Amino acid sequence: MRPHFGRIGITRVADITGLDRIGIPVYNAIMPRSRDVLSVYSGKGGTPEAARTSAVMEAVERYAAWLPLRPTTVASHDDLVAEGRAVIRPGELSIALRSQYRDDRPIWWVTGRDLVTGADVLVPHGAAVYGRDPGAPPCLRLTHTTGLASGNTLDEAVGHALREVIERDCMTISELVSSRLAARLPDRATQLRARNPHIDAATVPASAKTLLDRFAAAGLRVTLVYLDSDLRVPTIMASCAEDNGPSAAKAHGGFGTDPDPELALLRALTECAQGRAVDIQAMREDLALPDEDVPAHRAATRRAATIDRTGWAWRPAGRVVDFADLPRGPVTDLAGQTRFMLDRLAACGLDRAVAVDLSPPELPVHVARVIVPGLESWSVDRSKIGTRATRAWNEAAR
Repeated sequence: MRPHFGRIGITRVADITGLDRIGIPVYNAIMPRSRDVLSVYSGKGGTPEAARTSAVMEAVERYAAWLPLRPTTVASHDDLVAEGRAVIRPGELSIALRSQYRDDRPIWWVTGRDLVTGADVLVPHGAAVYGRDPGAPPCLRLTHTTGLASGNTLDEAVGHALREVIERDCMTISELVSSRLAARLPDRATQLRARNPHIDAATVPASAKTLLDRFAAAGLRVTLVYLDSDLRVPTIMASCAEDNGPSAAKAHGGFGTDPDPELALLRALTECAQGRAVDIQAMREDLALPDEDVPAHRAATRRAATIDRTGWAWRPAGRVVDFADLPRGPVTDLAGQTRFMLDRLAACGLDRAVAVDLSPPELPVHVARVIVPGLESWSVDRSKIGTRATRAWNEAAR
């Protein structure tokens, strides 16, 4: 990718591993003229090369999603349905609608591919791109990056994007049930927190033990939580805490989702380390101080001022599982992993997964946006709590 840095706008790739004392590789890709709110993109990995590649690909994803994308058609949802066109209704998405939007008003649409049937599906333009086109009619309140991913092939990018939308859904439902609902029902808090069990660190594979040893050598204890979900695609949270003063974040977490739970765990651990290094560097434009007033969709970037050590992320609620007991999908090939994730979505009534090809022209990389109507993303965008999260809350509250 290095010969293409000029086209993308990357001026420098920096190793920031040494800003922290853990030693897990973390890199930055710097894009001074990015159209994004960020100009510094981060990547992590088990090796310097993996972390460097991760940072560059993160920058490529944002660059590609900001490129102009001509709408396939301009029409209202109702008119498209009347014509018999396959279409995703904006109200099915996890992002709240703008007040001006109605199903009978024309908006921009782009073409995606149904990952199950292979058929073309029209999706709202704003759900595919990142950033707003000033000429587009109003539809979604937010522009976001959930389900945006890159890869060496389009299938690889789609696989990464599928993992992310599943991960955000698991994060949302786990937070709502084991944290928010548990706080409202203190007499049932232990039961609700136990829905997302801690993982016995002594049972993790050697690859993860090596990373945990790096945290331990730095004087940091990591808690591992399995985000149990009806989707049954392994999703893991890794968290560590340290008090470095009033303006620094008190805790950092990382998440990973993959049909192979070992890969999910490695991603969670390296992302946790990345969060610390990026916070110490303090170059990300969206980082906020603990007492700073920020929009709801940026709540995840506000540094935590306090930690509830009795919370579900930090203290086991009577249920600790061995790593070997986590669900496992096929780990043989990319197609099998994608099929497994699509099957798990369908088993939960989520039978539509659509990919929009955002691959930038003349670059040896592919970028995709995956949209699964019905999956949740509130944990990262604070936009809308949908049917799945509402149902999980109500069932847990009974």
